[in-house]
Amino acid sequence: MRNTKALCQTAVVAALYVALTTLNPLSWGVVQFRVANMLCALPFKDKRYAPAVLLGIAIANATSPFGPVDVLFGLLAEGTAYALVVWGPWKRLGILWKAVILSLSVALFIGVELSMMVGAPFWLTSTGLFVGTFLAVELGNLMISKTALAKVV
Repeated sequence: MRNTKALCQTAVVAALYVALTTLNPLSWGVVQFRVANMLCALPFKDKRYAPAVLLGIAIANATSPFGPVDVLFGLLAEGTAYALVVWGPWKRLGILWKAVILSLSVALFIGVELSMMVGAPFWLTSTGLFVGTFLAVELGNLMISKTALAKVV
Protein backbone atom coordinates (compact mmCIF):
# COMPACT_ATOMS: atom_id res chain seq x y z
CA MET A 1 0.00 0.00 0.00
CA ARG A 2 2.82 2.38 0.88
CA ASN A 3 4.46 1.89 -2.54
CA THR A 4 1.17 2.56 -4.31
CA LYS A 5 0.73 5.82 -2.40
CA ALA A 6 4.31 6.91 -3.18
CA LEU A 7 3.85 6.04 -6.86
CA CYS A 8 0.61 8.04 -7.01
CA GLN A 9 2.23 11.04 -5.31
CA THR A 10 5.12 10.91 -7.78
CA ALA A 11 2.72 10.75 -10.71
CA VAL A 12 0.61 13.66 -9.44
CA VAL A 13 3.61 15.94 -8.80
CA ALA A 14 5.19 15.07 -12.16
CA ALA A 15 1.89 15.65 -13.97
CA LEU A 16 1.40 18.98 -12.21
CA TYR A 17 4.90 20.06 -13.23
CA VAL A 18 4.24 19.09 -16.85
CA ALA A 19 0.84 20.82 -16.92
CA LEU A 20 2.08 24.03 -15.31
CA THR A 21 5.05 24.13 -17.69
CA THR A 22 3.25 23.38 -20.94
CA LEU A 23 0.36 25.77 -20.22
CA ASN A 24 2.69 28.69 -19.50
CA PRO A 25 4.04 30.48 -22.59
CA LEU A 26 7.01 31.80 -20.57
CA SER A 27 8.31 28.32 -19.71
CA TRP A 28 10.92 28.25 -22.48
CA GLY A 29 13.22 30.70 -24.12
CA VAL A 30 15.66 33.42 -23.19
CA VAL A 31 13.10 35.19 -20.99
CA GLN A 32 11.29 32.66 -18.86
CA PHE A 33 9.31 32.32 -15.68
CA ARG A 34 8.28 28.75 -14.92
CA VAL A 35 5.34 28.70 -12.56
CA ALA A 36 6.00 24.96 -12.27
CA ASN A 37 9.25 25.74 -10.46
CA MET A 38 7.15 26.31 -7.35
CA LEU A 39 7.08 22.51 -7.13
CA CYS A 40 10.89 22.42 -7.06
CA ALA A 41 10.65 23.45 -3.40
CA LEU A 42 8.87 20.21 -2.43
CA PRO A 43 12.09 18.17 -2.03
CA PHE A 44 13.39 20.77 0.43
CA LYS A 45 10.58 19.66 2.74
CA ASP A 46 10.63 15.95 1.86
CA LYS A 47 13.33 14.39 -0.33
CA ARG A 48 10.90 11.74 -1.58
CA TYR A 49 9.48 14.41 -3.92
CA ALA A 50 12.78 14.90 -5.79
CA PRO A 51 12.24 12.02 -8.28
CA ALA A 52 8.73 13.34 -9.01
CA VAL A 53 10.02 16.82 -9.82
CA LEU A 54 12.86 15.41 -11.93
CA LEU A 55 10.40 13.21 -13.84
CA GLY A 56 8.16 16.22 -14.44
CA ILE A 57 11.12 18.22 -15.74
CA ALA A 58 12.14 15.42 -18.10
CA ILE A 59 8.65 15.02 -19.55
CA ALA A 60 7.96 18.76 -19.83
CA ASN A 61 11.35 19.52 -21.37
CA ALA A 62 10.89 16.74 -23.93
CA THR A 63 8.13 18.91 -25.41
CA SER A 64 10.28 22.05 -25.52
CA PRO A 65 11.68 23.51 -28.75
CA PHE A 66 15.09 21.96 -27.89
CA GLY A 67 13.72 18.51 -26.98
CA PRO A 68 16.39 16.06 -25.79
CA VAL A 69 18.96 18.82 -25.24
CA ASP A 70 16.54 20.58 -22.90
CA VAL A 71 15.82 17.31 -21.08
CA LEU A 72 19.56 16.80 -20.52
CA PHE A 73 20.29 20.35 -19.35
CA GLY A 74 17.15 20.56 -17.21
CA LEU A 75 17.96 17.31 -15.43
CA LEU A 76 21.60 18.34 -14.99
CA ALA A 77 20.56 21.68 -13.48
CA GLU A 78 17.97 20.34 -11.08
CA GLY A 79 19.76 17.06 -10.39
CA THR A 80 22.98 18.85 -9.46
CA ALA A 81 21.12 21.15 -7.09
CA TYR A 82 19.23 18.28 -5.44
CA ALA A 83 22.44 16.24 -5.17
CA LEU A 84 23.91 19.10 -3.13
CA VAL A 85 20.97 20.36 -1.06
CA VAL A 86 18.56 17.43 -0.76
CA TRP A 87 20.80 14.36 -0.54
CA GLY A 88 24.31 15.79 -0.24
CA PRO A 89 26.64 17.91 1.82
CA TRP A 90 24.39 20.97 2.06
CA LYS A 91 21.16 19.21 3.02
CA ARG A 92 21.13 20.95 6.43
CA LEU A 93 21.13 24.44 4.93
CA GLY A 94 18.08 26.62 5.42
CA ILE A 95 15.41 26.65 2.75
CA LEU A 96 16.41 30.13 1.53
CA TRP A 97 19.97 28.95 0.82
CA LYS A 98 18.67 25.82 -0.88
CA ALA A 99 16.56 28.04 -3.15
CA VAL A 100 19.62 30.17 -3.94
CA ILE A 101 21.72 27.11 -4.83
CA LEU A 102 18.96 25.60 -6.96
CA SER A 103 18.45 28.93 -8.74
CA LEU A 104 22.20 29.28 -9.38
CA SER A 105 22.33 25.78 -10.81
CA VAL A 106 19.41 26.49 -13.15
CA ALA A 107 20.90 29.85 -14.13
CA LEU A 108 24.27 28.33 -15.00
CA PHE A 109 23.16 25.16 -16.80
CA ILE A 110 20.23 26.66 -18.70
CA GLY A 111 22.24 29.83 -19.36
CA VAL A 112 24.88 27.70 -21.08
CA GLU A 113 22.20 25.79 -22.99
CA LEU A 114 20.52 28.96 -24.28
CA SER A 115 23.86 30.51 -25.12
CA MET A 116 24.81 27.42 -27.17
CA MET A 117 21.43 26.89 -28.81
CA VAL A 118 20.35 30.43 -29.71
CA GLY A 119 23.39 32.59 -29.00
CA ALA A 120 21.74 34.29 -26.02
CA PRO A 121 24.08 36.48 -23.95
CA PHE A 122 25.14 34.19 -21.10
CA TRP A 123 25.31 36.61 -18.17
CA LEU A 124 22.12 38.47 -19.01
CA THR A 125 20.21 35.24 -19.62
CA SER A 126 21.61 33.60 -16.48
CA THR A 127 20.66 36.60 -14.36
CA GLY A 128 17.09 36.46 -15.63
CA LEU A 129 16.94 32.70 -15.08
CA PHE A 130 18.24 33.09 -11.53
CA VAL A 131 15.67 35.74 -10.63
CA GLY A 132 12.73 33.88 -12.21
CA THR A 133 13.67 30.55 -10.67
CA PHE A 134 14.34 32.04 -7.25
CA LEU A 135 11.00 33.86 -7.19
CA ALA A 136 9.07 30.75 -8.26
CA VAL A 137 10.85 28.48 -5.77
CA GLU A 138 10.38 30.96 -2.93
CA LEU A 139 6.70 31.28 -3.84
CA GLY A 140 6.54 27.49 -3.66
CA ASN A 141 8.30 27.52 -0.27
CA LEU A 142 5.82 30.08 1.00
CA MET A 143 2.83 28.09 -0.24
CA ILE A 144 4.18 24.83 1.19
CA SER A 145 4.92 26.26 4.62
CA LYS A 146 2.10 28.80 5.12
CA THR A 147 -0.97 27.19 3.55
CA ALA A 148 -2.94 24.00 3.84
CA LEU A 149 -0.27 22.34 1.68
CA ALA A 150 1.91 22.14 4.80
CA LYS A 151 -0.37 19.39 6.08
CA VAL A 152 -0.32 17.49 2.78
CA VAL A 153 3.44 17.61 2.34
